Amino acid sequence: MSAGSATCSPEAAATTHLIVVQAQGRKHDPMAFYAPRPAGGGGGGGGGSSSSSSSSPRPDSPAAAATVATTIPSALWKLTVPVHITHASLPSSAPFVASVPRFGYLALLLPRLAAYFGRPCSSFHHEDVQLRNLPVGLLVDLYRPQALPWRLVADEGEGWHIGDTFLNGAKEADFLRNGHAKQIMSMSKDDTTALWNAVQDGDYATFARINNQLLNAPTPLKHVPIRIYIPSSSPSSPATTTPAAAGSFRVMQALVAPRIANKTPQTLGTALRSLLPTLFPSSRDPVLANVILHGAPVPFSAPLEALMREAAYPDGWLCLTVVLL
Repeated sequence: MSAGSATCSPEAAATTHLIVVQAQGRKHDPMAFYAPRPAGGGGGGGGGSSSSSSSSPRPDSPAAAATVATTIPSALWKLTVPVHITHASLPSSAPFVASVPRFGYLALLLPRLAAYFGRPCSSFHHEDVQLRNLPVGLLVDLYRPQALPWRLVADEGEGWHIGDTFLNGAKEADFLRNGHAKQIMSMSKDDTTALWNAVQDGDYATFARINNQLLNAPTPLKHVPIRIYIPSSSPSSPATTTPAAAGSFRVMQALVAPRIANKTPQTLGTALRSLLPTLFPSSRDPVLANVILHGAPVPFSAPLEALMREAAYPDGWLCLTVVLL
C-alpha cells in the first residue's frame, strides 16, 4: 500500500470499489476512469476456480483493498495532458508542444516558454479567457477543450506565485481536516520544501511519504476539504457560492463531515444532495447534473473520505466539476 494511503481502511477501499482503467476516446482528456466494481466480483470463466482464487483476491478482502489504494493515487500522478502553446505576440511562430502532468501547474512552464519564444510569459489563455492558477487537470475539467492537444496562448500578465499558492492551499486543507493546521505547520522546512518539489518533479514516492504525515493526524478527521465548481448558469445557493473565472463558474466550499447520522460514512451522493439539492435531488444517481473528477464521473456511492485520500489534488483538496445533464 502506498504511504499516502496508509490509513484508508480495507473496508473503505473495498466499499468504494474504484478501479483505474484508461478511458480511450474521450474527446476532452485521455484520463483514467473511475468505475464501480460489482460487489460479487465473479472470478470469470476459463481459468478454473483454483487459479482464480489464487491470482485474484476477493473484492472485499484486505488484499483487494490494498491493490485499489495503491493503484489509484500512483495512476493519477502519471496522467498527462498534451498542450499546444503559442504566444499572443507571435501567432505565426512554431508552437511549444509538451505533455504536462494533470497534477502539475501551467506556471511551471513559464521559464521554458519565455526562453522558447524570447518574450515575457506570465499568463495563459483559453479562447480569450485568462486561466486561473489551478492544477492542469482541474483546468481541463472546467474548460473541456474539444480536442487535444489543448491549444493555449501565452502572454504577459500578472505574475503567478505558484509555490506560495500551493502551500497556502495545503495549509487551508490541513485546517479543514483537523480543525487546526498543526500537522503541516509542524513539518520540518526540508519536508515542506520537498512536498512542493515533489509536485514540480512529478515525484509521487516522495510526495506520498510526506503527505502521509498530513493525512494521518492523531485526531479523527473533522471535515473533507472539498471544492465544487459550478457552471455560472446553473441554479445554486448564492449564500454559499462565490464568483470565479470571468463568470464562467462559481466555487462552492463548505464544511463537509466524513460521517453522517449514526456514524455512517458520508458518500459523494449524500454530500452533493446536502450541498446542492436543486442540482442533485437524489443521493443515489445523477438526475439533473453529474460531477467530474480527474476527467471522469464518480459513483455517487463512493465514500467521501476514501475519495479524499485516494483522489484529492496534491494540495489536499477534492475538486469536483459539475456537468449539467
